[in-house]
Amino acid sequence: MIKEGRFGFMEAFSIMAIVLVTKIFYGSPMAIIKYLGTAAWYGTLISCVGALIFFTLLYLLMKRFPQQDLFQIFETVTGKLIGKSLILIFAVFLLYKAGINITEFTAVLKVYSMPFTPPSMIILPFLIVVAAMAYVGLEGIVRTAHIFFYLVFGSLILILLLAIPSYDFNYLQPVLGYGLAKTIETGIIRTAAYDEIVFLAIIIRSLQGLQVFRKVGYLTLILGGLTFSVCLICILAAFQYTVGGEHLSGMYQLSRVIYFTRFFQRIESIFLFVWVISSVITVAFIFYISLNAYSRVFNISNHRPLILPFTFLTFMFAFIPNNFAQIMEIHLRVLREFSSVIFIFIPVMVLLLALIRGKKEVKTSGKA
Repeated sequence: MIKEGRFGFMEAFSIMAIVLVTKIFYGSPMAIIKYLGTAAWYGTLISCVGALIFFTLLYLLMKRFPQQDLFQIFETVTGKLIGKSLILIFAVFLLYKAGINITEFTAVLKVYSMPFTPPSMIILPFLIVVAAMAYVGLEGIVRTAHIFFYLVFGSLILILLLAIPSYDFNYLQPVLGYGLAKTIETGIIRTAAYDEIVFLAIIIRSLQGLQVFRKVGYLTLILGGLTFSVCLICILAAFQYTVGGEHLSGMYQLSRVIYFTRFFQRIESIFLFVWVISSVITVAFIFYISLNAYSRVFNISNHRPLILPFTFLTFMFAFIPNNFAQIMEIHLRVLREFSSVIFIFIPVMVLLLALIRGKKEVKTSGKA
């Protein structure tokens, strides 16, 4: 098993908060505003409530096996063969997720900042940094996230506050958007937008017990839901739902409207810096967990020799979409809506199977 190091509450909180919130910088606001219109800001709260319910079930599963992480529980409950197959599914899908995240980052960056740069010249340096972080290991990635946590969220708050002159909250009308039924349905389907919380169960052995796991999970989900909701309110108040649903990155566009005399403008440069940092940390974390999962399947104790081939595979995944329309209509729908089949459905089914078969760890210590 790979030695992953140990870290505390604040480090775990930082990495999970950044991973959950980073997608607000991309096309997620555009997609949910298109689906729900003026109801987007509370539609995402419905998704967050769904994620909180899932995390409660996940916590019950981890509580039955307090000395094991999620991958070990798969093997304990379903057996070695099925367990390793489930872990391999996680590994492949996470690698795909990392590749599509890089593609989305590249597409938005080309539209707003680097239109004439070939995509490969953006993706390659990005992947080199990701590979370097994966080489250092989980503890290095988490501590990097802790260092930049305050910068990322501080800059996000700063942008929202500086854009206040552009807000007209009358644009949030009508409150029900396209209808309450559609809002609830879409909110439930998009619970997958918060499914990265399952990563916490994969790295639980590096945490300081189940209580830290539970506290980090609930707090980061609540923070993520509130952050999404507030950002969507600001985007809607600044651009109206008709225009807000057309911006590839609503937050980047929001940063561009900030203007306080000629000496205080072009704040999007701050946004760009924060956006790159949070994106690199998020992709590096997903990339590392994919490496970890693959290593578990084939009993590899050192993940570093796998970094180069996995980097190449991620590079290939990043070139699957041919254009931004494919990213939004196909791949992001898979990641934001249908990934729940893997990240939510599988752990819940494992919990049910453990309850039916009476599977439970003999030792009940809460420390991992």
